[in-house]
Amino acid sequence: MSALENAKNGSSQDVLNKIQEANLSEYGLCAQPLFDRLMAAKEESAEEQKELGIVAALNNADTDHALLAVLKEQPEQVMEGISIAAYALGTEKKSLQIPEEETDLFESLKETAEKYGVELVSGIVNVRAAKGSAVLHIVTVKNLADLFDGAYEDGVYVSVNGADLQKVAKDKKIAELIDTDDVKALYFGYEYHTPEAAETTVGEAGITNGVVRVLTSKDCIVQGAQKELLASRKTSCGKCVFCREGLIQLEHMQKEITEGRGKVEFIDLTKEIGEAMCYSTPCSMGQVSAKAALSATELFTKEYEEHIKKKNCPAGACTSFVNIYIDPSLCNGCGECMDVCPKDCIEGKEKYIHMIDDFDCTKCGKCMEVCDEDAIVQTTGKLPKLPNRLTKVGKFKKR
Repeated sequence: MSALENAKNGSSQDVLNKIQEANLSEYGLCAQPLFDRLMAAKEESAEEQKELGIVAALNNADTDHALLAVLKEQPEQVMEGISIAAYALGTEKKSLQIPEEETDLFESLKETAEKYGVELVSGIVNVRAAKGSAVLHIVTVKNLADLFDGAYEDGVYVSVNGADLQKVAKDKKIAELIDTDDVKALYFGYEYHTPEAAETTVGEAGITNGVVRVLTSKDCIVQGAQKELLASRKTSCGKCVFCREGLIQLEHMQKEITEGRGKVEFIDLTKEIGEAMCYSTPCSMGQVSAKAALSATELFTKEYEEHIKKKNCPAGACTSFVNIYIDPSLCNGCGECMDVCPKDCIEGKEKYIHMIDDFDCTKCGKCMEVCDEDAIVQTTGKLPKLPNRLTKVGKFKKR
């Protein structure tokens, strides 16, 4: 028998009793006993005089979507889990939220969703419209189906640096899952951490979206925080002022810093705006998305100051602080770099020393990859004396 059939062999109260006895918890950012969460939804439905329902989704703040692998791999289990939760509350109102950009997944689930009477909805959860419904994580409903299948095992889902999602025991340390060489920082639980956090167990770490990223000496913390905030901006519904305006300002400041226009006061402003967002917004998008910038500025202040005060990116990742030039003593005028430049900003001809127009150069590095002479150099320091017009190979003299 299926998990849903097993559940329906008993009453709705029997299902609730089993959930309570198993001490099954809501997954993700809103961790609490699942029994309590279902009962709270029932009470809210009565108070708000709204139809009771089940809404399954990722947390709104989750822009990585690593945990969607659970749904992609076992859609039937997820649908059955939604249906079991609905049966426990005595409702037929069931929906599954799919991130807006996951159009292929949305289409692939239509037949299965129809089979279980689950409405598919594109986008993040509207927390105001969902009042009176139990909003459950996709992993929670999968675990619920496993419970009634007799296959439930406690654990934490983890994807390290974008690798396949795996379920690991809660007592396993992060250090056992990653390469510990050259670790500058760790990113998990929507926050940056120092390398020492690798000794934390996955159960203690709060890896609520399944993501663990290892940052090395070649990764820029400021750039990473800016990318996280930009992803949140793109996903946010924009209806809440603190979330909308806070994300705009936080992302703008991080970007300004990476582009060499940062100001010292941006560090304190990031803290002020970020903390206000955490306590002034109704859903996880606003409550959590600022933590990337908050943790980055708190734990890696020196890296921020290096960008702002010294106009230098220690990782060499922020192209605004990087110069690329062609060494006139090494260039043989082959023209390979001109052919691959996407912006046509390299001037030259056969047997002449080539020159880069720095105004148009995006520092993509494609020219460096094709130069067999290693004549194209990237530096954060001062540029040497270079030709200001086309000069034959071997004829340029530094004065």
